[in-house]
Amino acid sequence: MPRLILALFALCATCSARAQTMTGLVDITMVRTGWNTDSFGIVTAQPIINPAGCQTPDGYVSTITRPGYQTFLSAALTAFALDTPVVVTIHNSECLSGRPVVIGINVTR
Repeated sequence: MPRLILALFALCATCSARAQTMTGLVDITMVRTGWNTDSFGIVTAQPIINPAGCQTPDGYVSTITRPGYQTFLSAALTAFALDTPVVVTIHNSECLSGRPVVIGINVTR
């Protein structure tokens, strides 16, 4: 029984890691805002990764109701203004307005 519990714990520990995909270094070419809501989207020079199979994979998006929104927006605007590459982390199974959902942005130097 203890081995089963340890195996289940190990399996669950990897589940959250599979809920995301990272782009690798990409260049932000556009920051979109609006759609009559507090939201933003970023478009990259590199192809958009779409692990959730979203209907309109023309950028990555977030809305103010999502955790981390303000931080993601600040990171995206900073990277865009400084022309600095980023790594975007995308949710593997969620879409917003038909687009892949941002769950993290790493700004590099």
